[in-house]
Amino acid sequence: MSEKEKRDIQEMVKTAKYLAENDPQSLVIAKTGLDMLKARCDMDKAMREPEQEGA
Repeated sequence: MSEKEKRDIQEMVKTAKYLAENDPQSLVIAKTGLDMLKARCDMDKAMREPEQEGA
C-alpha cells in the first residue's frame, strides 16, 4: 500500500468520525456506499476463487 493510499484512508476515517459526531444521516449514506463497495469486492473474490481452485 502506498503512502498516498494510507493518507487517503486516514482522510476517510477522519471524515467518517466528523460525520458520526456532526451529521449521522450523512454517515449512514457514506456507510451504505462502503457496504456496496465491500459487496462488490466480495463478489469479485468469490468469482476468482473457483479459478484458483482449478489451477
